[in-house]
Amino acid sequence: MRKLFAALCLMSMPVLAQVGIVRSTSGIHAPSAKTNPQGYLYVSGAFEMASDGNTLSMSDGYTDSKGNFTELDNNTPSNDETFFVSFAVLDNLELGFSLPVHYEGQINNTNLDGMGLGDLQLSAKGSIPVNEWFNLGISGEILFPTGSTEKGFRPRHRWYIKSDNSAYAFTANNAATNINVHFSFDWRHYLVFNGYTGILNDLQDKDKYFLWGAGFNVFPEKTITLILEASGETPFRSTRWGDHFLNSPFRITPGLRVNLPRQSYLTISGDIGFHYFKELDTEDALQVNLKSGGESIYYPMAGSPELGIAITLSKIFDFSWGDDDHDGVIDRKDMCPNTFKGQVVNPRGCPVDEDLDGVLNIVDQCPATPMGLAVDYNGCPLDHDGDGVADYLDKCPNTTAGFAVDSIGCTLDTDGDGIDDNNDKCNDSPKDEPVGKDGCPLDQDHDGITNDLDQCPDTPEGISIDKHGCPLDFDGDGVPDDLDKCPNSKLGEQVGESGCPLDSDKDGVPDTKDECADTPEGVLVNILGCRIDQDSDGIFDEEDKCPGTPEGAPIDSLGCPLDSDGDGIADWADQCPGTQAQATIDDSGCPTNPRQNFNVFAKQIHFKGHDTLLVNSSYTALNDIVYHMRQYPVNLEIQCAASDASGENANRISTERAQFIYNYLVKKGISKDRLKYQGFGKKLPPTLIQKNGSTDAVRFIPSRQ
Repeated sequence: MRKLFAALCLMSMPVLAQVGIVRSTSGIHAPSAKTNPQGYLYVSGAFEMASDGNTLSMSDGYTDSKGNFTELDNNTPSNDETFFVSFAVLDNLELGFSLPVHYEGQINNTNLDGMGLGDLQLSAKGSIPVNEWFNLGISGEILFPTGSTEKGFRPRHRWYIKSDNSAYAFTANNAATNINVHFSFDWRHYLVFNGYTGILNDLQDKDKYFLWGAGFNVFPEKTITLILEASGETPFRSTRWGDHFLNSPFRITPGLRVNLPRQSYLTISGDIGFHYFKELDTEDALQVNLKSGGESIYYPMAGSPELGIAITLSKIFDFSWGDDDHDGVIDRKDMCPNTFKGQVVNPRGCPVDEDLDGVLNIVDQCPATPMGLAVDYNGCPLDHDGDGVADYLDKCPNTTAGFAVDSIGCTLDTDGDGIDDNNDKCNDSPKDEPVGKDGCPLDQDHDGITNDLDQCPDTPEGISIDKHGCPLDFDGDGVPDDLDKCPNSKLGEQVGESGCPLDSDKDGVPDTKDECADTPEGVLVNILGCRIDQDSDGIFDEEDKCPGTPEGAPIDSLGCPLDSDGDGIADWADQCPGTQAQATIDDSGCPTNPRQNFNVFAKQIHFKGHDTLLVNSSYTALNDIVYHMRQYPVNLEIQCAASDASGENANRISTERAQFIYNYLVKKGISKDRLKYQGFGKKLPPTLIQKNGSTDAVRFIPSRQ
């Protein structure tokens, strides 16, 4: 996978155009965000020639410091050669340097023609793989002013021309730094899009330049890759920004790359300057004050030549030390790079054949075969009779197929009855007992009926049988009479091992009659096998602490009648269920003083019509309730109805009435924890006393804390 990644990264190598930073990844002026794999050394040489048929000056000449004008020849050669090297110290980090050499043809009346070094550049680039189709990258360069100040006429980069228009052709004459952000999209390896933006900073003059580029690589994995890019650079200036953009390098770059053998690449490209499409007036051109050669000469120039041609040869050398399959042989020397983990390999990284049987360990199912033995395609010694014992160990090499054999390959007959174990269905037959072809005794259960007539060949010894060899079973329950403790079970009745009817819950009622088959063990049951509840209160007798409760009476979890108001009279018999604590009552549960019953107060509470507001007289009853709740530890449930309201509004109004009383009591200092409220619509729910419910507006249900 890494080698495929490396190929994708290096399929297109950069060309040194008259502008642009040297790159070491795919693209020409718009490099990829990817880096080379760790340990890869990339070397390239590039040649570019500006060839647009025009002079190097837009005025067809130049003016010297004395005001003299000198004409220039057309087609003056202006070439660039660049040597570039990069090395990937990590999978996502690459370091490099480049050194250009420039050449200028004859410049009349000057000594500017000839060759000269350009500025040395050191670069570093980091890659951030976001996913398999998208990558981000960050690169930085440091440019050193190593270029010649004596040669050259055409400035090779935009930052060679300062804000006062002074310039050198082959150097910026200042150190500079550059930071770039890259991004790359790979569409299924058919189309790659690369783009970048960057800022170059002149460390002495503090000028800044905006660099950018974007382009497509079509069929990046094919022998021929097509490339189309746009790129440029322009200074950041506070005035005439548009003019600076138009007279700065801005070009379209078509090209193609040929993928040669052994990770070598040939790239041919052309730069088409913006001024090829739009004629630039001399007044709008870039005015250059050239300092090369110790003298100043002046001329106007376009940001980019109209046409340029470039050729790049590049190659990658693999010095990686990675070992993807962890077999101890580094990838670049590994002839079998996908060896499974833990496999023994030779110095070339391929699986070995330790037993020298001609079958590699990776597929050898018998890796310790003695030397010299013939083996099959699995690497195991031959076994002609297929008995599982190799020929070189088999003392009986012609054993019949399918027969059981012992450790030396001879037929195995454990019980010595003449039937081999593989075909012996009874390989523990008693010695000297006659057996059939299947190796089983002729009368297997020794009941006197031979197997060929015995319909029950496994009858236990000593059991009485019928003429068919089957145990006698008088009641037909499946338990032989000799073992049946209940020999008269009813036909179809389920029985246990002893022949007696099953009683799964052991309550004394057989399962066939038991309507409650999972009764807990030890409890009393009726004739149907169900637990007894004599008072029908839902609590079984053995758990009922009050077994004589009247039917329908409210009870607690122990089966005892509830006494909600704690007056000693159970709710089912209490004619006044809202009696206050410590009140004196009669036999019916009613207080001798009516004001000691909460529901006496409830009947004194009235609402205004269909409203939720109380009539003024109702507050006296509420205040009495407040008084008694302050005196005694009692909780209170507030129930309200709205019998005079329509069906749609009854629930809402009854709930709001109950909430109104609740809020009033809370406001008077009664804790919310002691109160509950609920609305019941048009009618209060039934009780034992009020079996059909009640249309009273208010009911109180007290309970002890």
